[in-house]
Amino acid sequence: METTTPVPTTTAAVPSEHGSAGSSAPLAWADGHVLPARDATVPLTDEGFLRGDAIFEAMLVRHGRTHALEPHLARLHRSAAAVEMTVDDHAVRRAIGDLLRAWGERDGAVRVILTRGGALRGLIGPAEWPPSISLGVVEAPWRTAISGVKTLSYAANQWAVRQARALGADDALIVDGGIVHELPTGAVVLIRDGVCSTPDPDRLPILTSVSVAALREVADVALVEPRLEDLLAADEVVVLSATRPCLPVHGLHLPDGGRHDLIAPGPVTQQLRTALEAHIASTLDEPPSR
Repeated sequence: METTTPVPTTTAAVPSEHGSAGSSAPLAWADGHVLPARDATVPLTDEGFLRGDAIFEAMLVRHGRTHALEPHLARLHRSAAAVEMTVDDHAVRRAIGDLLRAWGERDGAVRVILTRGGALRGLIGPAEWPPSISLGVVEAPWRTAISGVKTLSYAANQWAVRQARALGADDALIVDGGIVHELPTGAVVLIRDGVCSTPDPDRLPILTSVSVAALREVADVALVEPRLEDLLAADEVVVLSATRPCLPVHGLHLPDGGRHDLIAPGPVTQQLRTALEAHIASTLDEPPSR
Protein backbone atom coordinates (compact mmCIF):
# COMPACT_ATOMS: atom_id res chain seq x y z
CA MET A 1 0.00 0.00 0.00
CA GLU A 2 1.30 3.39 -0.89
CA THR A 3 -0.33 6.24 1.17
CA THR A 4 1.27 8.40 3.82
CA THR A 5 1.60 7.00 7.35
CA PRO A 6 0.55 9.41 10.13
CA VAL A 7 3.57 11.02 11.75
CA PRO A 8 3.97 10.56 15.51
CA THR A 9 2.97 13.80 17.24
CA THR A 10 6.21 13.84 19.23
CA THR A 11 8.39 13.80 16.11
CA ALA A 12 9.02 16.86 13.98
CA ALA A 13 8.33 16.37 10.30
CA VAL A 14 11.27 16.66 7.94
CA PRO A 15 10.78 18.69 4.76
CA SER A 16 11.91 17.42 1.40
CA GLU A 17 15.36 18.57 0.37
CA HIS A 18 13.63 19.95 -2.72
CA GLY A 19 11.50 22.39 -0.76
CA SER A 20 9.65 23.02 2.47
CA ALA A 21 6.95 20.59 3.45
CA GLY A 22 4.90 23.73 4.08
CA SER A 23 1.86 24.34 6.23
CA SER A 24 -0.71 25.10 3.52
CA ALA A 25 -4.17 23.69 4.08
CA PRO A 26 -5.03 20.73 1.82
CA LEU A 27 -7.15 21.29 -1.27
CA ALA A 28 -9.76 18.98 -2.74
CA TRP A 29 -11.27 18.42 -6.17
CA ALA A 30 -14.95 17.58 -6.40
CA ASP A 31 -17.43 17.80 -9.26
CA GLY A 32 -15.04 19.78 -11.41
CA HIS A 33 -14.07 22.33 -8.78
CA VAL A 34 -11.08 22.91 -6.47
CA LEU A 35 -12.07 23.84 -2.93
CA PRO A 36 -10.70 23.64 0.62
CA ALA A 37 -10.46 19.98 1.61
CA ARG A 38 -12.53 20.62 4.75
CA ASP A 39 -15.46 21.62 2.52
CA ALA A 40 -15.38 18.61 0.18
CA THR A 41 -18.09 16.00 0.67
CA VAL A 42 -19.25 12.62 -0.58
CA PRO A 43 -22.95 11.60 -0.51
CA LEU A 44 -23.73 9.48 2.54
CA THR A 45 -25.39 6.90 0.27
CA ASP A 46 -22.23 6.40 -1.80
CA GLU A 47 -20.91 2.82 -1.51
CA GLY A 48 -17.40 4.23 -1.13
CA PHE A 49 -18.48 5.89 2.12
CA LEU A 50 -20.85 3.19 3.34
CA ARG A 51 -18.66 0.17 2.59
CA GLY A 52 -15.22 1.42 1.61
CA ASP A 53 -15.96 0.21 -1.93
CA ALA A 54 -13.52 2.49 -3.72
CA ILE A 55 -10.05 2.57 -5.25
CA PHE A 56 -7.35 5.22 -5.07
CA GLU A 57 -3.81 6.25 -5.90
CA ALA A 58 -1.39 8.65 -4.20
CA MET A 59 1.57 10.36 -5.86
CA LEU A 60 4.54 12.42 -4.77
CA VAL A 61 4.54 16.07 -5.82
CA ARG A 62 7.79 18.02 -6.19
CA HIS A 63 7.79 21.65 -7.29
CA GLY A 64 4.18 21.26 -8.36
CA ARG A 65 4.91 18.23 -10.54
CA THR A 66 3.96 14.61 -9.97
CA HIS A 67 6.37 11.71 -10.13
CA ALA A 68 5.56 8.41 -11.88
CA LEU A 69 2.09 9.56 -12.92
CA GLU A 70 1.72 6.96 -15.67
CA PRO A 71 2.70 3.94 -13.52
CA HIS A 72 0.30 5.13 -10.82
CA LEU A 73 -2.56 5.56 -13.28
CA ALA A 74 -1.81 2.16 -14.80
CA ARG A 75 -2.11 0.63 -11.32
CA LEU A 76 -5.37 2.54 -10.79
CA HIS A 77 -6.76 0.91 -13.93
CA ARG A 78 -5.59 -2.52 -12.71
CA SER A 79 -7.30 -1.95 -9.38
CA ALA A 80 -10.48 -0.91 -11.17
CA ALA A 81 -10.45 -4.03 -13.33
CA ALA A 82 -9.91 -6.24 -10.28
CA VAL A 83 -13.02 -4.89 -8.54
CA GLU A 84 -15.08 -4.43 -11.72
CA MET A 85 -15.09 -0.64 -11.77
CA THR A 86 -14.38 1.73 -14.64
CA VAL A 87 -12.00 4.70 -14.70
CA ASP A 88 -12.72 7.92 -16.58
CA ASP A 89 -9.08 8.57 -17.42
CA HIS A 90 -9.76 12.06 -18.75
CA ALA A 91 -11.57 13.08 -15.58
CA VAL A 92 -8.85 11.66 -13.34
CA ARG A 93 -6.14 13.53 -15.24
CA ARG A 94 -8.21 16.70 -15.14
CA ALA A 95 -8.62 16.42 -11.36
CA ILE A 96 -4.88 15.96 -10.87
CA GLY A 97 -4.03 18.83 -13.20
CA ASP A 98 -6.52 21.20 -11.57
CA LEU A 99 -5.14 20.39 -8.12
CA LEU A 100 -1.53 20.84 -9.22
CA ARG A 101 -2.29 24.22 -10.79
CA ALA A 102 -4.07 25.35 -7.62
CA TRP A 103 -1.26 24.04 -5.40
CA GLY A 104 1.48 25.88 -7.27
CA GLU A 105 5.17 25.00 -7.41
CA ARG A 106 5.32 23.35 -4.01
CA ASP A 107 6.02 19.90 -2.65
CA GLY A 108 3.39 17.56 -1.28
CA ALA A 109 1.24 14.61 -2.28
CA VAL A 110 -1.81 14.26 -4.50
CA ARG A 111 -4.44 11.54 -4.23
CA VAL A 112 -7.36 10.52 -6.43
CA ILE A 113 -10.26 8.39 -5.18
CA LEU A 114 -12.98 6.70 -7.25
CA THR A 115 -15.98 5.16 -5.52
CA ARG A 116 -18.43 2.47 -6.53
CA GLY A 117 -21.12 5.15 -6.44
CA GLY A 118 -19.37 7.08 -9.21
CA ALA A 119 -17.79 9.83 -7.13
CA LEU A 120 -14.35 11.09 -8.19
CA ARG A 121 -12.49 13.07 -5.59
CA GLY A 122 -8.97 14.47 -5.43
CA LEU A 123 -6.86 15.71 -2.54
CA ILE A 124 -3.55 17.56 -2.42
CA GLY A 125 -1.56 18.75 0.57
CA PRO A 126 1.81 18.70 2.31
CA ALA A 127 3.60 15.37 2.73
CA GLU A 128 5.44 15.06 6.04
CA TRP A 129 7.53 12.33 7.60
CA PRO A 130 9.93 11.95 10.55
CA PRO A 131 13.69 11.37 10.13
CA SER A 132 13.12 7.65 10.77
CA ILE A 133 10.44 5.34 12.12
CA SER A 134 10.09 2.15 14.12
CA LEU A 135 8.06 -0.83 12.96
CA GLY A 136 5.97 -3.23 14.99
CA VAL A 137 5.93 -6.78 13.67
CA VAL A 138 2.28 -7.83 13.39
CA GLU A 139 1.47 -11.45 12.57
CA ALA A 140 -1.77 -11.54 10.57
CA PRO A 141 -3.34 -13.47 7.68
CA TRP A 142 -2.87 -11.14 4.73
CA ARG A 143 -4.31 -12.92 1.69
CA THR A 144 -7.82 -11.92 0.64
CA ALA A 145 -9.87 -12.00 -2.54
CA ILE A 146 -8.53 -8.52 -3.39
CA SER A 147 -4.92 -8.86 -2.23
CA GLY A 148 -2.67 -6.49 -4.14
CA VAL A 149 -5.53 -4.17 -5.08
CA LYS A 150 -5.36 -0.57 -3.88
CA THR A 151 -8.81 -0.12 -2.37
CA LEU A 152 -10.21 2.19 0.27
CA SER A 153 -11.10 -0.81 2.47
CA TYR A 154 -8.44 -0.15 5.09
CA ALA A 155 -10.00 -1.59 8.25
CA ALA A 156 -7.46 -4.45 8.40
CA ASN A 157 -4.60 -2.06 7.66
CA GLN A 158 -5.64 0.31 10.43
CA TRP A 159 -6.08 -2.61 12.82
CA ALA A 160 -2.47 -3.62 12.10
CA VAL A 161 -1.23 -0.09 12.76
CA ARG A 162 -3.03 -0.06 16.12
CA GLN A 163 -1.43 -3.37 17.08
CA ALA A 164 1.99 -1.97 16.17
CA ARG A 165 1.45 1.17 18.19
CA ALA A 166 0.40 -0.93 21.16
CA LEU A 167 3.90 -2.45 20.92
CA GLY A 168 5.39 1.07 20.99
CA ALA A 169 6.09 1.34 17.25
CA ASP A 170 5.15 4.00 14.71
CA ASP A 171 3.84 1.70 11.99
CA ALA A 172 3.20 -1.98 11.31
CA LEU A 173 5.10 -4.56 9.30
CA ILE A 174 2.87 -7.47 8.34
CA VAL A 175 4.24 -10.98 8.79
CA ASP A 176 2.07 -13.90 7.68
CA GLY A 177 3.19 -17.44 8.53
CA GLY A 178 6.68 -16.18 9.30
CA ILE A 179 7.00 -14.47 5.89
CA VAL A 180 7.58 -10.70 5.77
CA HIS A 181 4.98 -9.03 3.53
CA GLU A 182 4.52 -5.24 3.59
CA LEU A 183 3.50 -2.25 5.65
CA PRO A 184 -0.19 -1.31 5.64
CA THR A 185 0.90 1.77 3.68
CA GLY A 186 4.22 0.94 2.04
CA ALA A 187 6.88 -1.51 0.98
CA VAL A 188 9.91 -2.67 2.93
CA VAL A 189 13.50 -3.19 1.80
CA LEU A 190 15.96 -5.28 3.82
CA ILE A 191 19.70 -4.63 3.60
CA ARG A 192 22.27 -7.18 4.73
CA ASP A 193 25.97 -7.14 3.87
CA GLY A 194 25.22 -4.46 1.28
CA VAL A 195 22.62 -6.60 -0.52
CA CYS A 196 19.10 -5.18 -0.88
CA SER A 197 15.95 -7.30 -1.09
CA THR A 198 12.21 -6.75 -0.94
CA PRO A 199 9.13 -9.00 -0.82
CA ASP A 200 8.08 -10.21 -4.27
CA PRO A 201 4.48 -9.23 -5.25
CA ASP A 202 4.40 -12.04 -7.81
CA ARG A 203 4.79 -14.61 -5.01
CA LEU A 204 3.11 -12.83 -2.09
CA PRO A 205 -0.33 -11.19 -1.67
CA ILE A 206 1.02 -7.63 -1.55
CA LEU A 207 0.67 -4.48 -3.61
CA THR A 208 2.99 -4.03 -6.57
CA SER A 209 4.99 -0.98 -5.47
CA VAL A 210 5.62 1.88 -7.89
CA SER A 211 8.24 3.15 -5.43
CA VAL A 212 10.14 -0.16 -5.43
CA ALA A 213 10.09 -0.09 -9.23
CA ALA A 214 11.63 3.39 -9.13
CA LEU A 215 14.31 2.25 -6.67
CA ARG A 216 15.16 -0.73 -8.88
CA GLU A 217 15.91 1.75 -11.68
CA VAL A 218 18.93 2.96 -9.71
CA ALA A 219 19.89 0.03 -7.43
CA ASP A 220 19.99 -3.75 -7.39
CA VAL A 221 17.05 -4.93 -5.28
CA ALA A 222 16.27 -8.65 -5.30
CA LEU A 223 12.65 -9.84 -5.18
CA VAL A 224 12.40 -12.52 -2.49
CA GLU A 225 10.17 -14.14 0.14
CA PRO A 226 11.94 -12.89 3.28
CA ARG A 227 11.35 -14.67 6.55
CA LEU A 228 11.19 -13.04 9.96
CA GLU A 229 14.70 -14.26 10.71
CA ASP A 230 15.91 -12.43 7.58
CA LEU A 231 14.34 -9.24 8.89
CA LEU A 232 16.05 -9.63 12.26
CA ALA A 233 19.39 -10.35 10.57
CA ALA A 234 19.21 -7.18 8.44
CA ASP A 235 21.78 -4.45 8.97
CA GLU A 236 19.41 -1.76 7.73
CA VAL A 237 15.71 -1.58 6.91
CA VAL A 238 14.01 0.98 4.66
CA VAL A 239 10.37 1.87 4.06
CA LEU A 240 9.28 2.97 0.60
CA SER A 241 6.05 4.62 -0.49
CA ALA A 242 5.12 7.29 -3.00
CA THR A 243 5.26 10.08 -0.44
CA ARG A 244 8.04 8.63 1.75
CA PRO A 245 11.00 7.88 -0.52
CA CYS A 246 13.60 5.80 1.30
CA LEU A 247 12.56 6.31 4.93
CA PRO A 248 14.98 4.56 7.32
CA VAL A 249 13.81 2.31 10.17
CA HIS A 250 15.53 2.74 13.52
CA GLY A 251 13.89 -0.10 15.42
CA LEU A 252 11.74 -3.22 15.26
CA HIS A 253 9.23 -4.01 18.01
CA LEU A 254 8.48 -7.73 18.28
CA PRO A 255 5.25 -9.41 19.41
CA ASP A 256 7.01 -10.90 22.47
CA GLY A 257 7.91 -7.41 23.66
CA GLY A 258 11.48 -7.53 22.41
CA ARG A 259 13.10 -4.74 20.42
CA HIS A 260 15.75 -4.84 17.72
CA ASP A 261 17.58 -1.56 17.11
CA LEU A 262 18.98 -0.49 13.74
CA ILE A 263 21.25 2.28 12.49
CA ALA A 264 19.08 4.82 10.70
CA PRO A 265 20.11 5.91 8.23
CA GLY A 266 22.83 3.36 7.63
CA PRO A 267 25.46 3.77 4.90
CA VAL A 268 23.57 1.76 2.26
CA THR A 269 20.33 3.58 3.04
CA GLN A 270 22.12 6.88 2.51
CA GLN A 271 23.38 5.68 -0.87
CA LEU A 272 19.91 4.48 -1.86
CA ARG A 273 18.33 7.74 -0.77
CA THR A 274 20.82 9.85 -2.73
CA ALA A 275 20.36 7.76 -5.87
CA LEU A 276 16.56 7.69 -5.57
CA GLU A 277 16.28 11.43 -4.94
CA ALA A 278 18.42 12.13 -8.01
CA HIS A 279 16.25 9.77 -10.05
CA ILE A 280 13.05 11.43 -8.86
CA ALA A 281 14.40 14.90 -9.60
CA SER A 282 15.38 13.89 -13.13
CA THR A 283 12.15 12.05 -13.98
CA LEU A 284 9.41 14.34 -12.70
CA ASP A 285 6.36 14.49 -14.91
CA GLU A 286 5.71 17.51 -17.08
CA PRO A 287 3.89 20.29 -15.24
CA PRO A 288 0.17 20.57 -15.96
CA SER A 289 -0.64 22.82 -18.90
CA ARG A 290 -2.08 26.19 -18.03
